[in-house]
Amino acid sequence: MGEFVGIDPLGADKLIRQMEAGKDVLARARPGLEAAIAEAGEQWAGREGVAAMHRTWAFFHESQQDLKWRIYTIKRLVPTNQKGMLTSTFPFSNETAAAQAAKKDAAAIAEALKYHDQFLSGQSWSTVEKALAALKGRVDDPSYAAALLTALGPATFQKLFRDWMNTQAAGARRGLTPDALTRADDSSPGLLARAFASAEGFGRLGNDWQKMVETAPSDILTALVAQAPQSGTFLNRVATNLLNRPPNSDTFPTDPNWNLYNLAKAYEANPEAFRRLLVEHQKEAGVMLDAYTIRSSGVPEYEEALAKALHGALKPGAGADDLRERAWITVINSIGSEHTLWVGGGIGTFANSPISRVLAQDITPILDKLARGQAERNSPEVPYLESRAPWDKLDPTVSARFLGALMQDSAAADTLMKAGQNYTKELDMGRFHPLDPDLYAREAHLNLAARTGALSNLLLAGSTYAEWSDDEYAERIAGYVLMPVDFVNNKYLPIDSAVVSTGKDKGLDDVKGVMKEMITNYLDKKTPEDAEAVADKLVEQQANFLVDSLKAHGQMPLAAGDRALMRDAIKGRLFSALVQALQRRGG
Repeated sequence: MGEFVGIDPLGADKLIRQMEAGKDVLARARPGLEAAIAEAGEQWAGREGVAAMHRTWAFFHESQQDLKWRIYTIKRLVPTNQKGMLTSTFPFSNETAAAQAAKKDAAAIAEALKYHDQFLSGQSWSTVEKALAALKGRVDDPSYAAALLTALGPATFQKLFRDWMNTQAAGARRGLTPDALTRADDSSPGLLARAFASAEGFGRLGNDWQKMVETAPSDILTALVAQAPQSGTFLNRVATNLLNRPPNSDTFPTDPNWNLYNLAKAYEANPEAFRRLLVEHQKEAGVMLDAYTIRSSGVPEYEEALAKALHGALKPGAGADDLRERAWITVINSIGSEHTLWVGGGIGTFANSPISRVLAQDITPILDKLARGQAERNSPEVPYLESRAPWDKLDPTVSARFLGALMQDSAAADTLMKAGQNYTKELDMGRFHPLDPDLYAREAHLNLAARTGALSNLLLAGSTYAEWSDDEYAERIAGYVLMPVDFVNNKYLPIDSAVVSTGKDKGLDDVKGVMKEMITNYLDKKTPEDAEAVADKLVEQQANFLVDSLKAHGQMPLAAGDRALMRDAIKGRLFSALVQALQRRGG
């Protein structure tokens, strides 16, 4: 018989903590009280005091256990973020009744399974399904779920999954397909997966169930995590085990690998667990992100599912900042590694990659971290450009390859360009004069100039890996070169009319157009100049625009010698990467 329950989980949690404090007081008082009674002997008055204290401690303890069970159960029965009172009808009024019912249901399942093993027919399997149907409405009770699974045992639990797959999804040999998974959700595997989530999440399963991760077939494990929201700890144990198995450990290694897809879908539903996998298990996360893994899975949907999981884990504001940043570093190191197949590999380019697009979309908050790493390499003697931990361990060469991998997708390249432009406009180095008499202003200009130049340097270096048309290449290279001085900001240069605004935009477009024409002429062999000469002219255009920007901000003009100094500074930050980009494309 069920029980209608209304409970405020937050209030109940507070009561549990108060009872725990009471138990601590009683535990500390008991030794002294018992010693005093023993010393007083027959003269002690009220000899039942110790017994009463023990009963009080036991009352607190039993009440805590009951409240924990009720809180956990109602949260599973009423999945909501709502605060305050939650109400539901529990399938059982207490844990003892739940465990008794579970043992009875487990015995019926075992008997039906024994019958099915004799006949191995559709009709005999229907008797198993009928016995398993008794689990409906009960598996969210952790005491019921734990008692049921304990009675069945890991071997029978896995057999129930395998027999269902053999009879209902015989063609799914490397993980359940989405259609098969939908059928499983409404059948016995879905009930068993929910029972496992309920019992494991409440900490009621023994070591034999934890060891199951090491021995169970991949398709059973991925069906288990895909069908019900398992705990993040268990999900990561499944992932690390599966991703460490030999690539051809499956019975049918040439079939589409839906196991990978189902694992990615499980992480899409649990971004916190995915962040922790990225941070704590870089090797295994690298397998998921590996270009060969993505291309050889045989499941195009895997890349889309992985992109969604990455977005959930890495999007701005997701989870704790420090954990999210460390997760980003794993992604950058994996995709931008020295031997990455994301760029320059023989498996084709990622020209239409949902992963590239989602990473380019979410990268804005960490652009400054990447820029500082490159700026420190360019100017190691300037201490305030140093990256803080954990970014100080990230190699700028890896960052450049990572950006280059994303740039193979044209839409991602455009997103990166826009993000970079917004970053440089926010810094707006034209606010400070490079030769201001005030030391702070000069240092501020150098700081901002170094970081904007460094980001352009990274994008230029990354562009050498991108496979664009000549026109796209010239357009984007011109944009990257112009970024450090494209900082005319309405905050410092008020635009009072559409005419003036249009004029300002036209001026920027004109400068970019000149640069693009230089690059196009070089690529089309319309100029005898080599890459170094073209790069020199592009830097000259930058210097000219810097002068115009300072003027627009009302700063004092540069003398000829000052202008030459600034030109050399710009050249020092960009020239090598720019020349390399031109040479790689233009020969």
